[in-house]
Amino acid sequence: MIVSTFIPKQGICALVVESPDDLWTLRRLISPGDTVVTKSSRVSKKEDEFSRPDRGERVKVIIALLVEGVSLDSSVGRLRIRGRITESSDENVSTSGSHSVSITPGYGLTLRKEEWTPVYTSILNSARKTGRRFLLVAMDRREAGIGLLGGSHLTILSTIESGASGKGGQEVDTEPFLRKIVGVLRNSWREGDMVVIAGPGHTKMALANRVAADPDLRKSYVVVDGFDLSGADGVRSLLKFEGFKKVASDSLLVEVQTIVDEVIKRIARGDGKVAYTLPRVKTAAEAGMVESCLVSDDVFARNSAEEEVVRVLNTVEEKGGTVFLTDSSLEAGKQVASFGGIVATLRYALR
Repeated sequence: MIVSTFIPKQGICALVVESPDDLWTLRRLISPGDTVVTKSSRVSKKEDEFSRPDRGERVKVIIALLVEGVSLDSSVGRLRIRGRITESSDENVSTSGSHSVSITPGYGLTLRKEEWTPVYTSILNSARKTGRRFLLVAMDRREAGIGLLGGSHLTILSTIESGASGKGGQEVDTEPFLRKIVGVLRNSWREGDMVVIAGPGHTKMALANRVAADPDLRKSYVVVDGFDLSGADGVRSLLKFEGFKKVASDSLLVEVQTIVDEVIKRIARGDGKVAYTLPRVKTAAEAGMVESCLVSDDVFARNSAEEEVVRVLNTVEEKGGTVFLTDSSLEAGKQVASFGGIVATLRYALR
């Protein structure tokens, strides 16, 4: 998440959403009664002798929306905000009735709150500390899967085929194949990213040579040996590979997996310093017992009380705990989902 303006005393925060994790942050920050200023489209009806009364032109405008409701659909990576337009950059746009905007990665907005509490600052600061991003390539001579790991969320960017056949087949020029991979990496790279190249065979070294020649990509890259999968499935499996965990030892994903492993150990030995399912985590959160709380990105699909989930997570932060979002398509997220979508390590046992 990119925060360009933050004035807590005035309750103003201007930001740009970068990832699905940021949508979660916004879901916890935005409440009914807040005002969201963002770009949208609206039907503008002009009344003149040549215009049809039942038709209007859809125009792009900047609106201020008084929030009445907010909901997150993590399956499609979208946050929907509903409310009433109070201001518009186009005087022909009606401010009557309700309106909704869908926020996706890449969107920018300004949030205004009547009171910006310390817990909101904590939530915002947590979102700004997602750590280093990783551009992952799992490849062999026939195909390459390319993924982006940001925070604890994995996005498969592309799967590229070289056109090469199996063993004994005719050799194919790999230059176009390598150029396509580098092109995807270049389009997704930003300052601070690490490129991780893995897979069977020697083609990965040819890619590493190309990366080493790029003025930006070469700033931080590594080749992981001993990994024998490729494609999109290879990218997902790479996250569990010990060679990658050593490279990404300070990443958010590895931290999340460490907490999940600790949860499983505590349950196995009958340690009471763990809570799972929303009601029990809520009880622990209200008592200030939660040390770390893991929540699966499909938790809202498991719980109809979306506002209740948000309140519990914000209570954890307010009482000094830390909240981590997990990607339900990855191993750590699947394990959290098996506990009802939410699990917490506690400072002391819950009776």
